[in-house]
Amino acid sequence: MKKLLLGLGFALFCLVSCGDDDAAPAVNLENINKKWYAVSYKIAGQTIPYDGNLACGKDYLEFLANGTARDVDYYDCQEDPDILTGVYSAANETLITTIDDETITYTILKLNSGTLEIEDKSVTPNITYVYTSTP
Repeated sequence: MKKLLLGLGFALFCLVSCGDDDAAPAVNLENINKKWYAVSYKIAGQTIPYDGNLACGKDYLEFLANGTARDVDYYDCQEDPDILTGVYSAANETLITTIDDETITYTILKLNSGTLEIEDKSVTPNITYVYTSTP
């Protein structure tokens, strides 16, 4: 009987300890340093596709490991895109950018190798920007 109880106790321990510990976190800051291509934005519960991408080039944000942020905008298929350069910092679920003398604090909702979702709560209603790492 002791062996049965001991065996059941061990089985119960294994089931309890085998939770969702290995699930990927919603925010993995190791993935921030790359180009992020605009996909859409969400405002007041509606998702609006980003319409600034042209056949000649796609707009993107780029975060470099040295703390540099770049906002690259292609328009009218010009040879050289409009590039605004600034700085950024990221910690926990917060992203702060200063580009073209404008500082914005975002809440990072999702960050993995393929998706970046950031929310700007400084405006009403809040705006969530969705990016992909794939052009």
